[in-house]
Amino acid sequence: MIISRAEIASAVSAYRTLKRKSTVAPASVETADTFDPSDEAASLSDLFSAAVAEPFYRPDLVEKLRRQVSEGRYYVSTDQIVERLLGLLILAAAV
Repeated sequence: MIISRAEIASAVSAYRTLKRKSTVAPASVETADTFDPSDEAASLSDLFSAAVAEPFYRPDLVEKLRRQVSEGRYYVSTDQIVERLLGLLILAAAV
């Protein structure tokens, strides 16, 4: 999705014109707030932790490609190069 400068300027001006509500100091509360996560929330937290622990890239693939490049065996077809360059030109023209 491409966002134009005009759309950004419009969003910023709309945000600036919003009237901010005044904040009132909260009344003192005798008891402390508590939070008990549901089983679903705990499960999502565990899933998130597991996802973050995994590397962002695949080390085995990176090593294979690194080896191919260093040995001069890495090949990219001309069609792939042209397709990528044309795609970049189309994106640049759209902006």
